[in-house]
Amino acid sequence: MNAVQAGCKVNLGLRVTGLLADGYHEIDSLFYPLEHPCDHLLITPAAGQGIAVHCNAPDIDPKNNTLTKAYMAFVNATGSAPGIDVVLRKGIPSGAGLGGGSSDAAALLLWLNRTGQRGDAVLDQDALAGAALAVGTDTPFFLQKSPCRVRGIGETLTPVADIFAGFRLVLACPALHVSTAWAYAAFDAMGLPRGAESDLTIQSHRVSKNICSDISGNNDLEAVVFQRYPLLARFKAQFLRQGALIACMSGSGSAVAGLFGPEDDHLAKTAAIALRKRGLRVFLLRL
Repeated sequence: MNAVQAGCKVNLGLRVTGLLADGYHEIDSLFYPLEHPCDHLLITPAAGQGIAVHCNAPDIDPKNNTLTKAYMAFVNATGSAPGIDVVLRKGIPSGAGLGGGSSDAAALLLWLNRTGQRGDAVLDQDALAGAALAVGTDTPFFLQKSPCRVRGIGETLTPVADIFAGFRLVLACPALHVSTAWAYAAFDAMGLPRGAESDLTIQSHRVSKNICSDISGNNDLEAVVFQRYPLLARFKAQFLRQGALIACMSGSGSAVAGLFGPEDDHLAKTAAIALRKRGLRVFLLRL
C-alpha cells in the first residue's frame, strides 16, 4: 500500500480573459499551492487491469471521477493499464474552488508515472502535462509545487517568485458547493467585460500593500457568485476590515481567502477565530 497526500490551491486573483469556441474559458490567475487542507490516497497494486476507487465522500461516483479519468488518461498515453485499488479520503472541501479533484488526479498521475522499471518516469513532463490536461484544466498545475501564473485554459504555467513565503493565510470554507460550470455560464450570461491580462509576473521579493493590490484580490467570478451567495462577499469584507492585505474568493468559490503579512500573526488568528465562531471550517496557514 502506498500513501499519497494531495494538497490544494488558492487563487490570489483571477481574470476571465476569453471564451473559446469549444466552451472553455481562458483565464489569467495566480495559483498558490497549499499543503492543507489535503486529501489522502491509499494506492494498492491489484491483480489484472483497471482501477477501483473507494471514497469516504458520498457525492463522488466511484466509476466516474477525476481518479478514473486520470487513470484512463495515463492508459491512453502509455498503453499500460496496471491494476490498482485506490482509497480516497477527502479532506479538501468540494465545490470550494480549491482544486481538490484536480489535485487528486495529478497525485495519481505522478504515482503511476513512477511505476516503470527502477522507478524511472514512464512519460516525460510534456506528455504527463498533456495527460493531466485531459483530466481537467487545473490538473497540470498540481504536477509541480510552486506558485504559478496560469493562463490559457490552464495549460500555460509560468512559475513565479514566492514573495508570499512566511505570510499568513486564513482560508474560510463554508458548507456551500458552488458549481464551476454554473459560475462561468452565469458570468457569460451577465455579459460582463472580460478582464485584460494583468501584470502577474512577480519579480520583487518585497511586498507592499500596493503590490498586493496590483497583483491580487480581483476575481472576475465574484461578480456573479457574490450576487447569488452574498454571505461570501461579507467574508471578504470582514477579512479586509481585520487587516488582510488581500482578500478574494478562490476560483469559482465557495472558499474565501485572507492574506496577512508575516508579522500579522495576531490579526490572522483573530480573523480565524471570528470565522470559526460563525461555524465555518477555517484553516490558518503559514505560507
